[in-house]
Amino acid sequence: MKNSMPDFVTLPLKDLPYVILDLETTGFKPEESGITEVAIISMVNGKEELFETLINPERPIPAEITEITGINDSMVIGKPTISEIAPVLDEMLKGRIFVSHNVPFDWSFLDYYFRRNLRKPLCMPSLCTLRLARKFLGLRSNKLSSVADYFKIELKNAHRAMNDTRAVKEILYSFIDQLEKHNIKTGYDLYKNNLIFPDYPPAR
Repeated sequence: MKNSMPDFVTLPLKDLPYVILDLETTGFKPEESGITEVAIISMVNGKEELFETLINPERPIPAEITEITGINDSMVIGKPTISEIAPVLDEMLKGRIFVSHNVPFDWSFLDYYFRRNLRKPLCMPSLCTLRLARKFLGLRSNKLSSVADYFKIELKNAHRAMNDTRAVKEILYSFIDQLEKHNIKTGYDLYKNNLIFPDYPPAR
């Protein structure tokens, strides 16, 4: 993979092109599980573009997953499969920084299904708010709800993709204010401090 920094790294943190994403899935391993929901908030030049859809995982949704997410088999009947929306996701991700709370998890699913359906890996810069929380906050728990509480961000109906994505967006911009106090002010500063990765995320 090409290991180079994109041109936008000289921009201030608030002006970087982010795509904030959350997935809901039927399990924890992409080889054994399907995606049931995706939500994206794309931020470019201060403008917000939203995308969300339920996805037919083409397999039963386990009861324990439905208990967590509220998504059941009847809700995904007739919804697009990941093979149908993978090209849409690919287009939305281009030229952006991939942001989520636990990038390795969301990345592993998209990378698996991109390879399977688009015949190519997922390859783009990534920034993980979970990693930022572990590095800067010193909380006992760094799960999404705990970090949201720390920043006084309301998180309703956690484990639905768009609700989680909105929370991650607010967390990201709250972190940006903190990072600037640490003299981390541009995309290049994120690279220098090992907070953003050019092509693919590190292991968990």
